[in-house]
Formats: sequence, structure tokens, C-alpha cells
Amino acid sequence: MKYEYTIKIFSMEDLNKEGVVIGTENNIVYACRPDGECEVHDVGVEQLDNLSRLFGEMGEEGWEMVQLFFRPLGIVSFWKRPLNEGDKNI
Repeated sequence: MKYEYTIKIFSMEDLNKEGVVIGTENNIVYACRPDGECEVHDVGVEQLDNLSRLFGEMGEEGWEMVQLFFRPLGIVSFWKRPLNEGDKNI
């Protein structure tokens, strides 16, 4: 099976517009411990719902998330989806 890939960057401004509030009181916190285990914590339910909706929109277009990175300036996500017969390999 052949795939096409894309990278989607959600800037802090994009996230704010979509209701994923980035501020001192409501902040997405993604932390990694020295043993390498990472987790999201101190996140409001509404923020998780809005973030899930953003990711779900990509899923509705047939994209599957491959990787996600939280950065100080936003989120970088990597996606793939199968190419249909007759599509060019990108």
C-alpha cells in the first residue's frame, strides 16, 4: 500500500482560536520524566475536547496521526493516509 504524508502545525494562535486556551491558568502541560515516560496533565476537559475536535477533522479527511510534538510555539503533527488507486505517489 502507498501513502501520502503531511505535516500540520497548530500555532499557539491557531489553538487559541479553536478554544484550546493557552494561558497561565488554563495551560496544556506536556512533561517527560527522566525515565522517558511522558504525559499531558493539568488540562481542562474543554481544552481536550477542542484539541480532539481539531485532530478529528484531520481524521475525517482520511488522515491518521503518525507523530505529535508539543513545542513552545504550538503543536507539530505528522499524518499519513493511503493513496487511492490512480493517485500519484507524493
